[in-house]
Amino acid sequence: MLDRVRLTYKQQRFETLAVAVMCLGAAAWALLASWHLNSVGVPASCLVDGGVPYWNGPSNASWIPAVCQLPSQRFTEALTSLDVGLASSLGDVLPFFVGIAMGVPLVARELEQGTAPLSWSLAGARWKWLAGRILAALLLIVPLLLIAGLAADVLRGAQERGIDLHASFHYFTSRGVFLVLWGVAALMGSVALGALLGRTMPVVVVALIVCLFARAAWEPLTDRYLLHGMAVLEMPGVQSPGELLVYQSDVLYLDGKVYTGTDCWVSNGVPGCQYGPGDEPDPSSIGPQLAWYVITGDHYWQVVALESAIMLAGSAALGALALFWVGRRRPY
Repeated sequence: MLDRVRLTYKQQRFETLAVAVMCLGAAAWALLASWHLNSVGVPASCLVDGGVPYWNGPSNASWIPAVCQLPSQRFTEALTSLDVGLASSLGDVLPFFVGIAMGVPLVARELEQGTAPLSWSLAGARWKWLAGRILAALLLIVPLLLIAGLAADVLRGAQERGIDLHASFHYFTSRGVFLVLWGVAALMGSVALGALLGRTMPVVVVALIVCLFARAAWEPLTDRYLLHGMAVLEMPGVQSPGELLVYQSDVLYLDGKVYTGTDCWVSNGVPGCQYGPGDEPDPSSIGPQLAWYVITGDHYWQVVALESAIMLAGSAALGALALFWVGRRRPY
C-alpha cells in the first residue's frame, strides 16, 4: 500500500506540488492578513460586539468616542483592503480546487490515457488500486487543508475580535475543519465522476458545477431541514453576535407572544392600551414585529458535529460508488 501511495505522488507530481503550494500559500496569506488587522492596535475599550465601530466618514463620527475614531478608521480601512478581502474568500473556493485537482486524475486520466488495464493487472484487484490512490490523496490534502482552515480561523478572529470563534456561527462553514470536509467531499466526488465518465475535462467541468451548487445550497438546506428543530425564538434587538439565524417567523410577535392583531399593544413593559386606533406610536415604543428563530453559540459543537457527520457520510458514499464502478466498468 505504501508503494502505491508513493507511486501516486510520483505520477501526480504537478498536482501534488500545486495543492501544497495553494494550501500553504493560502494559510500564509491569511496569517499575513491577520497580522495586518492586529497591527492597527485598537484599544479594548473600542470593541463593540467583538469588533470596532465602523468608520463611515466625518458625518457619523459623533457617536464614536474620540479615542476610538482614528483606530476605528484604520481598522475599517484594513478590514476592507484587497488583501484581507481576498484572504477571507479563500475558504469558499480553496477546498474545491484542492479536491478536484487531486481527484480528477486518479481514475479519469488513467482511463483516458489507456493505462488503466496495466495498472489494474499489476495491482491484482481494481479496488486495491483505487483505494491506494485515494489514501494517497487523503494523506496529502487533509493536513494541508487543516493548516489552511486553522489559518482561516485566525483571520476570522482578527476580523471579529472579542468573539469566541468556537461559539460563533459567523462564516463557520468557510473556516476550520470545514475546509477539510469540503476538500474530502470534492475529492470523492471527482473520483466518482472520473470512474463514471472516464474523461478528464468533462469530469473537471461537471465537478466544478456540482461543487458550486453544493456550496451555494448547503446552508439554506441545512438551516431548513436539518437545524430547524434546534432553533429557538429570539426577539429582535437582543441577538448575540454568535447566533445562527435559521429562519424568520411568519407571524408578528409582541413581548415574546404572538400578536393578535388588536389596535393597541403593551409598550415599554407597561400593561394596557398605550395608543388608540389610528394613533401613531412614539418612535421609542416597541410594537409588534417579526422575530427570528436562531441557534445560540453554545450549540456550536453540536451543529458542527452534525453537519460534519453528514458530509463524511456523503463522502464515504461517493468513495464507495467509485470503488464499485471501477470494479465493473470496461477499461476504456
